[in-house]
Amino acid sequence: MACFMFALPHFAVPAGATYRPPAASIFLLLWAFFMMLQPGSIRMKLADPGGLRRLLIVFFLYCIVSAVYGYLNLAGQGLAILQLTTGDVFYPRVSAERLLQLLLVIVAFEVVRNSSHDYRRMMRWWLIGTTGAVVLHAFTYLITSDFLLQRAGTFNEGNLAGLYYLLSVFVALEYQRIAPDGRGRWHFLLIAMAGMLLSRSAAGVVVLVFLLSAKFAFKPARPSSRVMRLLLVFLLIPSIGIGLANVGLDFGISEKLFEEDVTPNSFSRIDRLESIRGALQLFGDAPVWGQGLQTYGFLSNDLIEGPLLTYYDESYRRIANNIYAELGAELGAVGLLLFSAFLASMIRQVLKRGGAGRVNWLMGVLGVLLYWNAFPTYSVVFIWGYFGMMLKSLPLQQAKRPSSSLDRVFT
Repeated sequence: MACFMFALPHFAVPAGATYRPPAASIFLLLWAFFMMLQPGSIRMKLADPGGLRRLLIVFFLYCIVSAVYGYLNLAGQGLAILQLTTGDVFYPRVSAERLLQLLLVIVAFEVVRNSSHDYRRMMRWWLIGTTGAVVLHAFTYLITSDFLLQRAGTFNEGNLAGLYYLLSVFVALEYQRIAPDGRGRWHFLLIAMAGMLLSRSAAGVVVLVFLLSAKFAFKPARPSSRVMRLLLVFLLIPSIGIGLANVGLDFGISEKLFEEDVTPNSFSRIDRLESIRGALQLFGDAPVWGQGLQTYGFLSNDLIEGPLLTYYDESYRRIANNIYAELGAELGAVGLLLFSAFLASMIRQVLKRGGAGRVNWLMGVLGVLLYWNAFPTYSVVFIWGYFGMMLKSLPLQQAKRPSSSLDRVFT
């Protein structure tokens, strides 16, 4: 389990080649292979609070059916092979890879939440893994001047790094709350925030500021103190943001979010908006069942409009870059409902049994849900490892009714 937690942030050699698949997925494949040699050693709890395992299995089976439908859909249009300037991409291989990724994240989720290890130890292993990733990420800045490689560090891209470090911030906050004798009080939190800065993820910084501001503003206090905190947040955060933008220390966030012309910084936002527009168009054409698992990249090229027509060179398979738009376009309303049912049931379990730590855990979940508006895929292992660790932390007994303002907001 420690090795698995250490491997979670490793998707690539710093400033070098990417792992295919990522290190944590390789670890899971090796673990599954050795477990098949000793099937009698596998133990799984039959209890399934909230029906989470059943919901994931149903979603996975639906994805298998959707992959078959997707092939028939594309083959009927003569689009089952995507011809790029870098080579042909075959739909069966792409859909099979996604099904394998889904199987791995389900295994990761079940292995972590059913682990015999204490969740405090798992949190510490996660944070030690974060520390190693940040050290290597900083080293990347010394060995390359490539902006994208610097942002990525040990990940494929800066966005993945940003979400991992965002989750690490809330793991560090929860570990700080439960750590005996104040151990781990600040250094893990500072390390995770340093990683966020190294990733230079605009989405990560914006979401982190929003969540920490909400945590501060809704902290239980007298009504007058709460009002003062809200006013402080609404006045201070925009003022700091404007000040940093004026002196050029906002990591290009203002240009990324507000620049209308296509620039190196604004391109990602414009590309994402165009990708989402195309996904919504595909969803509108098949709103119930969708176009089929992983069909977006095979159908979206003919939907590109605006300035991106000048830049897209048919050299790569496009992605929706928005999880909700991707699910809607590929799996339709049925897939969206199944996926949402799992998330809703998981959040309900944390609200019912999460105890004092539920705020930190749910902040991380909310960070994922917000981040998924500008994220490449929902099949990233560290996200599901976080979900599993969160559920592992839940006490067996029913928690008391939530009393803080923030708890009531989540409820």
